[in-house]
Amino acid sequence: MRALPGHREIEREELSRLFGRLVWARLFVIPVFAGIAIWLALQEPAPWRRALLLGLVPLLAAFFVFEWVRYRRRGFTDRALPMNLGLATLGHLVVCFATGGLDSPLVYVVLPIAVLSAVFVRAPWHLASIGAQAAAVWGFAAMGAAGAVPLVPAALGGGARLGPSSAYLWVHALVLSCTLAMVGVAGRGMRRAFEATVHRALDAQHESLRAHAERAEELTALSGEIAHELKNPLASVKGLAGLLAAGGLDGKAIERLGVLRREVDRMQTILEEFLNFSRPVVPLALGESDVGALCAEVAAMHEGMARERGIEIAVRAAALPVRCDPRKVRQVLINVVQNALDASPRGGVVELEAAQETGEAGGARVRVLDRGPGVDPTLGEAVFTPGVTTKPSGSGLGLTIARSLARQHGGDLALRPRAGGGTAAELTLPGGPAETGGRAA
Repeated sequence: MRALPGHREIEREELSRLFGRLVWARLFVIPVFAGIAIWLALQEPAPWRRALLLGLVPLLAAFFVFEWVRYRRRGFTDRALPMNLGLATLGHLVVCFATGGLDSPLVYVVLPIAVLSAVFVRAPWHLASIGAQAAAVWGFAAMGAAGAVPLVPAALGGGARLGPSSAYLWVHALVLSCTLAMVGVAGRGMRRAFEATVHRALDAQHESLRAHAERAEELTALSGEIAHELKNPLASVKGLAGLLAAGGLDGKAIERLGVLRREVDRMQTILEEFLNFSRPVVPLALGESDVGALCAEVAAMHEGMARERGIEIAVRAAALPVRCDPRKVRQVLINVVQNALDASPRGGVVELEAAQETGEAGGARVRVLDRGPGVDPTLGEAVFTPGVTTKPSGSGLGLTIARSLARQHGGDLALRPRAGGGTAAELTLPGGPAETGGRAA
């Protein structure tokens, strides 16, 4: 059965819950078994039997209580199951030996221990525990039939089995061994059924996610086609509005046509951003580029916009060669600079800084600083989620695309609060080679 992603985690969580319930239930059973063993020890005149019971039973009880405390504090560990079941098997067989062998009132505890070994311990290691129990059962039968050791305590009649009564021991051992084999098979069946259920559930989940992803890709492609088809009529509307404005209309009509053209420009910008988001990120065209020169170029592109809004753009960036795709880095800088201009008040300053990134590989760190109201702290990383925007007319795709392009280089884009108010947009670019393969934005 093939392993699916997440199967081991789910299996571990469920086994941890079962183990926790076992550890908790064991605390209620221990006093009963310990009481029986101690009562037999107090009734027993043989020193070896009394010493074995009074020494072993408290040690087992203390270990089980310790394991309960450890589980409460540290949780489930890989060694917890084999260690607990192994010690429980050994301790139980020793107690059975001291309390009558096959005539011990505690001998039937081998059955739940065998079930737990088959369910919890991975194959084929569960066979070691069940095999040890079966071997001990036949050993008890042989010792009881031979009368070599007086296994039956004085409180239960005392003495060793002799003569015809030994047939009972052999039959008892045979029945108990067959029962151990049956519960072992049943336990492994329960384990396989559990694993198969988890596999089927995960398989169904992955199939559902795959179908959802395919449907999402189809919808993205369809919406991209629709957005592409809308660009052409919008361009025609914009052109016709320009012709009407040049046709000698009065002032009010020209003003209305100006509003129309601005709204068409905004719709075209939103469609372009959506198309950039919906199409795959094309491979990088890497080369050595001067990040400082790119900052100066982007600042010059926005000089007119900044002057209209009464904002100054300051660039503090020396020559800084970095291996990158200059077209995509320029697109990232254009996005964050426009956001900074939109956020800055009249009379403010938008600053562009570029410096060498510290570290063995070098790289660059570009910061775009403004004194606007800053990013809403309740948004956090959600500002990079498609559709999330604080602008009345924003599409919520610009920052998503910008971060995708930065991460395609192996870098990142982050927004942080600026000391004294405002926002610092930080673009980091690595110094080493970046991935050239495209991936979805």
